[in-house]
Amino acid sequence: MLNPPRGLGGKVDRVVGSMSRLLHVRPAKHNTRVELERYLELPKVEMFPEPPPLTGVTPRRTLMDRVIHSSTLSWPSAHRVISPEYRLRHEREYKKNLTAWMRWVRPEGARRRRVILYVHGWLEPGSWAEEATLFRTWGRELEVDLAHVSLPFHGRRTPRRSLFSGEFFFTADFVRSVEAVRQAVCDARSAMGWLREQGYEQVGIAGLSLGGSLTMLLGCLDPAPDFIIPIISHLELAEAVEHAAIMWRMKRDLGKWGIHEAERREIMRRLGWSDYQATVPVERQLWIQAREDAYIDAALAEGQWRRWGEPPILWIEGGHMTFPLELGKMTRRMGVFLDGLDGLPPL
Repeated sequence: MLNPPRGLGGKVDRVVGSMSRLLHVRPAKHNTRVELERYLELPKVEMFPEPPPLTGVTPRRTLMDRVIHSSTLSWPSAHRVISPEYRLRHEREYKKNLTAWMRWVRPEGARRRRVILYVHGWLEPGSWAEEATLFRTWGRELEVDLAHVSLPFHGRRTPRRSLFSGEFFFTADFVRSVEAVRQAVCDARSAMGWLREQGYEQVGIAGLSLGGSLTMLLGCLDPAPDFIIPIISHLELAEAVEHAAIMWRMKRDLGKWGIHEAERREIMRRLGWSDYQATVPVERQLWIQAREDAYIDAALAEGQWRRWGEPPILWIEGGHMTFPLELGKMTRRMGVFLDGLDGLPPL
C-alpha cells in the first residue's frame, strides 16, 4: 500500500481480506496469458462497443414485488466475446451469463423523473442486500427510482461449478476476467438505454467498489450517463492486484505461471483502463471515497480524482467494509448533488 490505512476501518478491511482466503480455495484452471494479447492496446470503442437497443426484455413480478413497487427484468445479453477460444467456454460452461438480470424499484409506484442504475461490488450474492439497505434509504431520502443490474458470474448468473457468487469474475484466468468486465459494461449500457426508453429525464450510474470502478468506465463511454456516483473505487487495477488482500489468489496463481509483478503491471498498463478520461462533465460527477480503505488506496483514488479534473468529492471516515456507518452522510451529499443537476444545461 502507498499509505497503510489506520483506524478501525482499515483494521476491519484487513480482517475481512484475510478471511477471503477461506473463499478462494481453488486456483484458476486456465492460463490465458497468450490469448490475452488480442485485448491489449485495444481502442476503447473496440474494447467496449456500444450495444444495440435492448429487445426481448422479460418482466417478472411476484406478489411482494407489487407491494414494494419493484420488478425483475431479464434479457439476452448483447455481449460479444473477442477471443474465439474463450467463446466456447462463454457459451457452454458459463451459459448462465448469456442472460442479463436487473431489479427495478419505483418507491412511489409511479415513475419518478430520475433513476440511478446501481452496479454492485465483487462477491455480492444478489440484489436483496442493497434493496434491504441502500435502496431503502435512497428511495426514501432521494427523489429517484432505482435499478440494480447483476454482474456476470454473480447472483442468478453464478455458474453451477462456482463455489460462491463472483468466484469466476476476477481470477488469474485473464481473458475470463477481462471478458467479465466487458460484459458487465455492456449489460449496464443496455440497461441504461432501456431505462431511457421508459421516459426518465435523467439516467445516472452509481456503484460501490468493483461497481464503482465499472461506474467510472461507464462514465468514459458514449453515449454517457447523465451523471455518475462512483463509491470507494478507482481504475488503478494494477495496484489492486498487487496490494489488496482480497486479490491474493489471483496474484499467487499468476506468479505460479511465471507472470510476476513487472509483467502484471505491464499487462494492466496495456489494457489502458487507468488512462481513460471521463466524458461525463466534472459537475455531473460525485465521488465518494474512504480515508481508511485497505483495498482502495486513498492516495491512488485522489490521484485519479485530480487527473479527472477534481470533480465534487465526499471523503468519509472508515474503510471499505464500514462504509454503511456513513450512509446518512453519503445520502445527504447525494441529495445536494442531485438537486444541483437541475441547474445544469442538458448534455
